[in-house]
Amino acid sequence: MNSMIRLLPLALASALPLAALAQAPSAPSAAERIAPAPHCLDARDVRQVEQETPTAIAVRDGRGQAFRIDFSAACPGVNEASALRLEAPSGWACGRPSEQVMVDGRRCGVGSVTPIDNREFASTARQSSRLYAATLPPVNVTATGKPSRGGSSPRHTFQASPAFCFATRHVRSWNEDPQGVVVETNPRRNGGNRYYRVELAGSCSILAGATSVEFQSGFQNGLICGNPGDRIVETPSGIPGDMRASTPRFARPGCSVLAVYPKDAPDQASR
Repeated sequence: MNSMIRLLPLALASALPLAALAQAPSAPSAAERIAPAPHCLDARDVRQVEQETPTAIAVRDGRGQAFRIDFSAACPGVNEASALRLEAPSGWACGRPSEQVMVDGRRCGVGSVTPIDNREFASTARQSSRLYAATLPPVNVTATGKPSRGGSSPRHTFQASPAFCFATRHVRSWNEDPQGVVVETNPRRNGGNRYYRVELAGSCSILAGATSVEFQSGFQNGLICGNPGDRIVETPSGIPGDMRASTPRFARPGCSVLAVYPKDAPDQASR
């Protein structure tokens, strides 16, 4: 199954910073700017936007900090919009009455701005991607022949993002802690994220004393995102008589993966 990385739409990537700059053309760089309050979002530095419900959006800035913007009234259609613009005085969104998000020409007032953690952002982004895939228009096949990708018919696929997924081929190491499992990946291949938190469905007995494990993708696309069927399983030890060596991968005991999200802010130098 093919997968696609969906970060900030191009129209939003250009419109958001430009809208803010137009109101403060001589402002200093993002590294020098000081927020008027700890919860404020730098509207010039928005890198990713996701919508799970019509009443709010989740955004991530260039430093990797995530925020939730609650609207003063329902504002659907952000995922499908072709033009988005965040309008905020002096380029800072703090939840003031003068702030708004323009969605394809519609005005959506900002009710509040709240910093959120990576777990909440990943949950919103994962559901947002599912909704985005579900709203794509149907595909009509007008030519015959062998498809260039995937199976025999086109399909709308789950939209993967390093905000809530990592690729199994880029896993470098893993370790267990009281909150679950921490995986080290190649940050250059995962949006600057080196470490991911992997939440499991309860305790995972196979990890006790395990020296080697592997991740199995439920969608069989090499991505672990907390999708149905995503698992962590112990690999054969190589010791003669180890029955796991002859057991099919899908039949080995494993533990379900419930959620995946970056453990720390992305390393900007690795992006």
